[in-house]
Amino acid sequence: MAPGVSFLVAEDDSSVGRYLTRVLGPHGDTELFTTMSEAQAALAAKVFHALVVDVGLPDGSGFNVARAARTRDPAVPVLVLSGRVDAERLAEAHTIGVHYLLKPVDSAQLEVFALRALARAHLRAGRIEAAVKSWTYRYDLTTSEASLLDLSARGALRSELADLRKVAPSTIKKQVQMLLDKTHNPSLDVAVARLLRTALDED
Repeated sequence: MAPGVSFLVAEDDSSVGRYLTRVLGPHGDTELFTTMSEAQAALAAKVFHALVVDVGLPDGSGFNVARAARTRDPAVPVLVLSGRVDAERLAEAHTIGVHYLLKPVDSAQLEVFALRALARAHLRAGRIEAAVKSWTYRYDLTTSEASLLDLSARGALRSELADLRKVAPSTIKKQVQMLLDKTHNPSLDVAVARLLRTALDED
């Protein structure tokens, strides 16, 4: 496995913060901050490979932390968490180009996020593509199924796949299910995590 990465976590709920650091911890160094100002000060002092930030921090918005991180590194992976569905927040996440998930966040989703950060930091060019090709041969995946796996491994959310592939959501649902049946995985997150672990172990 490749060396770990550094994660910045900005979350003011202590129980959620402990959960996030526990799940991310095996994949790298995790630093937890409870306010926007603390997180922004940390960003100014150190390079982080990925961020997980709560939208509602005591002294401001987690989106401000995301913007500060993107100013330093326009492609740094950022996961924004929220306790409720909000069209305005979703639009802001889309504008900044960050992933937006509702709490409680499943550990499989966090692990995939962590593995994507590891892959971005450490994988040589072409390793994800090579891993997808290996799975395509091993599991007899169709071109569409392999494309879904590749897009997901590179950071696309399940909700984005239909637009990226320019097909109906129902088609994506069928293709994902076929992919899972062939690769013997219970969810797309688990499949992507397996693929990325393989790529990182072999790099």
